[in-house]
Amino acid sequence: MARPREFDEDEVLIRAMVAFWQRGYEGCSIRDLLEATGLPRQSLYNTFGDKRALFLRVLARYRERVEEDLAPLKGPASGLGDLRRYMLEALGVQAELGGGACLLVVTAFGPASADPEVQAAVDAGAASVRRAFATLLKRLRDDEVLPYALEPKAGADYLYAVLNGLSALQRTGGGPRRVRSALDAALRSL
Repeated sequence: MARPREFDEDEVLIRAMVAFWQRGYEGCSIRDLLEATGLPRQSLYNTFGDKRALFLRVLARYRERVEEDLAPLKGPASGLGDLRRYMLEALGVQAELGGGACLLVVTAFGPASADPEVQAAVDAGAASVRRAFATLLKRLRDDEVLPYALEPKAGADYLYAVLNGLSALQRTGGGPRRVRSALDAALRSL
C-alpha cells in the first residue's frame, strides 16, 4: 500500500517555480530543486518526473497564477486603474522573487525555449496576458473611455511590451518612482 503524500504539491510547484525563475531552467540543478522544494530526490521524481517534466508543470502553474492575477481586469467595471494595479503588482512580484522579469520572458530568452513544449507553454501564457489586455481595451474603447481608433490587439501587444520593458527599467536602477511614471506615460498614450 502506497504511503500518502506528506507535502502540498502546489506549494512544491511554487517553490520550484521560484527556483527556476531565479536561476533559469538551465541554471537550476536537481540539487537546487531538492533544496528549494525540501523534497527527497525520489519523492520529486515520483511526483513530478524529471526536471523537464517538473518545469512544464511549473509553467502550467505559473499560467494559472497569472490567470488568477488577471481576474480583476475581466470584471465589467474594470478600467485603466485596474490595469495599472495589475502591472505594478506583477513588477512587485518580479522584484520580490528576484526573477527580474516574467518567468515566461525569462524562459523565452533562454535555451529551454528551443524545446517545442516549453515554447508552446510560454506562448500560451503570454497570449493569455495579451488577450486579457485586449479584452479590457476593447471594452474601454467600446464604452468610449479610450479613443475609437485604438486597435485592442495592437494596444495589448504594446502594453505587454511596456510591462516587460518596465521589468528591465526596474532591474537597471529605474527605481519605483520612475517605473510608475513610465507606466503612467504609457497608459496616457493609449
